[in-house]
Amino acid sequence: MTRSVTVSILNYRRTRSLEQVLRSTRMQTYPDLETIVVDNGSGEETVSHLRREFPWVKLIALPENLGASGRNAGISAARGDILITLDNDVYFDTPRDVQLIVSAFERHPKAGCLAFRVYHPATGRLHARDWAHPRPYQQAEYEEFETHYITEGACAFRRAMFQKIEPYWRDLFIGHEGYDLSLRLLDAGYQVWYVPEVRVWHGHSQETRTSWRPFYFNTKNLFQVAYRNYPWAEGLAFLCPRLALLGFYATKSGHFGRFLAGLRDGASTWPAVRPLRQPVTKATLHKLAGMKRLQAGAFTRAARHWRRSEF
Repeated sequence: MTRSVTVSILNYRRTRSLEQVLRSTRMQTYPDLETIVVDNGSGEETVSHLRREFPWVKLIALPENLGASGRNAGISAARGDILITLDNDVYFDTPRDVQLIVSAFERHPKAGCLAFRVYHPATGRLHARDWAHPRPYQQAEYEEFETHYITEGACAFRRAMFQKIEPYWRDLFIGHEGYDLSLRLLDAGYQVWYVPEVRVWHGHSQETRTSWRPFYFNTKNLFQVAYRNYPWAEGLAFLCPRLALLGFYATKSGHFGRFLAGLRDGASTWPAVRPLRQPVTKATLHKLAGMKRLQAGAFTRAARHWRRSEF
């Protein structure tokens, strides 16, 4: 039986890179495929351009920028059994990629999400900044394995899963939204699999990107993710080393002030998050710990980023 598939692309104020993504979607040979573009409040000029140039696309024009949770509009509107979510600068490698995704879900019946292999078009190699899986990419790039990391703009879901778990948390806006979703997914008994045979290209367009953004939002959102999803002791163990690393990166990049603002605003979110608090089970924590045994330590990761001069 052929499963229906939806490709949902989140867009914000980009047209050139989005057109490349749409072309790669249009060339897919899979027979039952719809394409959705969720425009995150880019404005009438962008929306009119998309309607004129891509009439075959189902366009959802949001009135404001909802950040990463704009993907929820695509989740709600999709008719496919399988939902592929792409960012507007992430495009397919071959015309068979959708078929490969469908086959991978058949291979992994407990998978709620598949994460793709993400390459950089400028280097022709793995995009290391898109790798946060619990295995070193130098050894595991070509291996298929279970992971806890969702590459939000380069992944696929069983759409029925979202009838059981909440999708992207709007309050996060951007940063750690995939990890927050992953915790709920794993706690509901689903799996996340890294599937290297599905290769996509991340152009990493600099339009709409600001250099300070990760240091503020990642810092702030770490508090919210810890408050909501972890028991107290485990939440502190999750939070403290990551804040230390973000402080290190922020100092190196000249954005320590944004890091401090993230600390202030993140710590103050407790009253709003408290009603949503639902710590994951001990079984989920044990599963996460097992996955992370092969992950590089905090100091190793800090040294690696220092050598690369990047965040």
